Amino acid sequence: MSAIQIVDTTIRDANQSVWGERMTTRMMFDIAPAMDRAGFHAIDATAMSHFEYAVRYLRENPFARMKRLSQLITSAPLSKMMVGTTLNIFRYVGGPIFETWLERLVANGVSRVQFMESSNNMEDMVENCASARKLGLQVVIPLVYTHSEIHTDEYYAEKTRDAVRLLEPDIVYLKDPGGLITPERTRTIIPAIRKNLNGTPLEFHTHCTTGLGLNCYLEALKLGVRTFHTASRPLANGPSQPATESFLHNALHLGHESDLDGGALEEMARHFAYIAETEGLPTGRPVEYDEFQFQHQCPGGVISNLKRQLEQLGALDKLDRVLHEAVAVRRDLGYPIMVTPLSQFVVTQATINILQGERYRVIADEVIRFALGHYGKQLRPVDPELMDRMDNLPRTKDLAKWQRTPTSIDDIRKQVGAGYSNEELLLLVLVQEDDIKAMREAAPKPTEFTRGNSPLATYLRRVLKSPNVRQFSVNRDGVRMEVRVRS
Repeated sequence: MSAIQIVDTTIRDANQSVWGERMTTRMMFDIAPAMDRAGFHAIDATAMSHFEYAVRYLRENPFARMKRLSQLITSAPLSKMMVGTTLNIFRYVGGPIFETWLERLVANGVSRVQFMESSNNMEDMVENCASARKLGLQVVIPLVYTHSEIHTDEYYAEKTRDAVRLLEPDIVYLKDPGGLITPERTRTIIPAIRKNLNGTPLEFHTHCTTGLGLNCYLEALKLGVRTFHTASRPLANGPSQPATESFLHNALHLGHESDLDGGALEEMARHFAYIAETEGLPTGRPVEYDEFQFQHQCPGGVISNLKRQLEQLGALDKLDRVLHEAVAVRRDLGYPIMVTPLSQFVVTQATINILQGERYRVIADEVIRFALGHYGKQLRPVDPELMDRMDNLPRTKDLAKWQRTPTSIDDIRKQVGAGYSNEELLLLVLVQEDDIKAMREAAPKPTEFTRGNSPLATYLRRVLKSPNVRQFSVNRDGVRMEVRVRS
């Protein structure tokens, strides 16, 4: 019986699902040696949204982050999640610039790339997969999972065959972004996928949104899957992946083996628990079963953003109505898979419908683009009445003229002029020039996150954050320290 392998998602997907991508470079660097010792099969390290967030909000250089991480972690490949047809998920940026991105990822230590097409149109990723293989990247292709009357086991068997035949991936994995898969469905879909892999390894990735993630992993384990995506306990569960510790505990009791370093896993858990406590960040918690999740299918991150936006509008009481409307909008649009960017389009239109008090009185541009086929071929056409309404809009006629225009790094350089490095030019696909300038000016450049895990260090951090404390002193073992907080 082969040993269990783990793709660790803590600093990428778990960070995104639980901390909203707020994990800084410092927080990653200090625990990187333990992650290197842990024995992971791979580390899910970054994505396009992480690159954008790092520059726009953290004022950190994501290319430099990956380069340093690759120097600290040498035992497992660092992986980047990418949409397989465009660099910016909300507008098309592709062509020669895509290969330039891949080249700079390789130069900065990324050796594994996960290409995702939101509707599982494998033919749309042929060119970019070929570019990745030419650069020596390990190519991993997800089969994006959803639950609907048209996404059957036969559908996923066919998509597996397409992926293996057209893309020649090193690895295929079942990607369940909404945590929608059940143990019962796991027992039927895994055999359907495996019969068409032709020897290609299979991995499994789900979220714990409905509380069933761990159970599904254990069912897949019984069916022969050996590689699973999990997260360190403080960032696991809830909208994130199952906890590495819980999964291994259960798997070992089923008679399976693992070569992971338990001490390194424990060090990771202590590190991230400490950061959550001292920085006021949430930790993942197991959730109760929620049948409604299978109806609206909105990923946890989308719901979190929706709550925040409704609260800002003073309309948080309409959350349940918006989620019910999302069910109807998804049906009207032909059951798109609720994954980025399609899930955002569905929820945006549902929100507009509820806040306007009339369905489709206003139609979002991205919904029109979706109906026009700008986001790939869909299994089922848009509802005829909705399509007729869109066809009669002047905006639809404008958007229908759009064509994919290949982009190169020279095109970006011509737009913004001199003074930017090639990597900064690539980042301008995601952010504005002011963001790049602010990133340059940000100081000091972080190199590590000093944990200071002692009770005293934790106490001092809490005191310093208190608005009511102006002065305090500590006297211990003959050493006296006095601190006065300036007003």
